Amino acid sequence: MHKHIKSLLLGLAVAPVLAVCTPALAQSATLEVMNPRGEIPPPPFHAPSPRVTDLAGKTVGIYWIGKAGGDNFWDGVEEVLNERFPNTKTVRYEGPFDLGEKRAQEIAKEVDTIFYGVGD
Repeated sequence: MHKHIKSLLLGLAVAPVLAVCTPALAQSATLEVMNPRGEIPPPPFHAPSPRVTDLAGKTVGIYWIGKAGGDNFWDGVEEVLNERFPNTKTVRYEGPFDLGEKRAQEIAKEVDTIFYGVGD
């Protein structure tokens, strides 16, 4: 017990000295934070395609990933398109979130523009 009291008294005596010295030490410290994954290059940038100014007479693709209820939404979109632009043709596509470069190029040859719907 006597040993613990000595340790406590020593700690109380040293604490003010450490409190005074610590800010001086903290001001001179320099930390460099490293990312464990290393340098990550940014993804390639592709400028967006020019917007279609008018949908009249165009072929519009509708792509969705098959989420439940999405067909109801796209049915409504297609209905509005047919009402507003009667001579517009719609083509439906369904597939994974990432359709891939090859599939995207195939679709681009078939349509003038596309609605791409994913998510919840």
